[in-house]
Amino acid sequence: MRRFLSVPAAVAAFLTADCRAALPMIEVRASDGDLDGAAMEVTWPNSTGLAAASTLSLAPLDAADLAVPAQILPGTPARLAWRLERPLKKGESRRYAIRLLPNPAEATMKCAESESAIELREAGRLILRYWKKPSPEAAENEPHYSRTGYIHPFLTPKGQSVTGDYPTDHPHQHGLFFAWTNTEFAGHKLNFWDQKAETGRVLHDSTVETLEGNVVAGFTVRLRHEDLVLADKPTTVLDETWTVRAWRAVEGEGTLVDIESRQVCASDRPLQILKYHYGGMAIRGPAAWFNPVKDAEPPAAFFTSEGKSRTDGNHTRPDWVAMTGPADEGGSATVAIFSHPENFRAPQWVRLHPAKPYFVFTPMVEEGFAIEPDRESPYVSRYRYLVFDGKPDPATLNRVWLGYSKPPAVSLVFEQP
Repeated sequence: MRRFLSVPAAVAAFLTADCRAALPMIEVRASDGDLDGAAMEVTWPNSTGLAAASTLSLAPLDAADLAVPAQILPGTPARLAWRLERPLKKGESRRYAIRLLPNPAEATMKCAESESAIELREAGRLILRYWKKPSPEAAENEPHYSRTGYIHPFLTPKGQSVTGDYPTDHPHQHGLFFAWTNTEFAGHKLNFWDQKAETGRVLHDSTVETLEGNVVAGFTVRLRHEDLVLADKPTTVLDETWTVRAWRAVEGEGTLVDIESRQVCASDRPLQILKYHYGGMAIRGPAAWFNPVKDAEPPAAFFTSEGKSRTDGNHTRPDWVAMTGPADEGGSATVAIFSHPENFRAPQWVRLHPAKPYFVFTPMVEEGFAIEPDRESPYVSRYRYLVFDGKPDPATLNRVWLGYSKPPAVSLVFEQP
């Protein structure tokens, strides 16, 4: 059953003055490095009486006029989320007072679901679209290339897509997608990546929930990885859950999106992920980032956290990879992907294609592994995406990586300011 979680306008009427007086302060400490625009979260106790509210702001005690929106994210436990409003140097700390807004404004971070897709927007601007049903482009390709359960387009603040779909050279690549390539199940080979082989496929199953507010918009969906070897009776091999969260933008940074994938076996049989040079969480760039002329200079470029490029970065193990290419209206557009340090075999190997605008985090480059039939121990992958106009700046990307890999210390302080 799907839940819709939005901003309840009536919450303030039920909060007593005593409850508001008991609200804690928030303290942030930059322990590992400088922070600027970081995406912040802290576990939020239900005892405050605000677990269902997202009509909040945080006011720095040293600059109350710089209050920023805050939002309670549902879950067990709930979490309070916001974006850091100004830089915080390493070793420094800052305290915030929590304010309950008396006249809640309409959410600026929106999630809209239709029969065919789910869209995330900020102040009306499209951030991304997730496909529940085949897109119009699917009808222009062979039926076996039709796909659901992926993201396209994925847009910079100026509206430039950093993803492509059904590219003429590789129509089995679809925006931002997850697919294993060389696998074995129940004694036979399956390829979920190469749709032309028609042995496996990945598709959208159902929507679990959607979320919107003034800091985060997102959704949780279920996908299925199916065995097509017996064409008359597809068999679900993996059940997958995506949790997608888009963060309110901060000036000059771009759009920040987090994706968590959780895969579990759908039966009592494991899925063997065999050694291979690509497969996993992938992204395909737009058509303008590919030159089909043999040996031509690719329009798109790769940069990694280790200072490597397309020519020397393939099958290395960086913390992040940035892919950049020309924008339609001039200039450049970039997508950087950060692989969480708790991911399996982190830092994961990356496949950087020598000519095409795609790359994929590939944990089985040197050795295979198995996703076992234990629903209590899912295969979890977490990635952060930063999409922006312009070329990549290593200092900025390293700062975003620090905020993701080593979140700043955040605590609740139950005392009066």
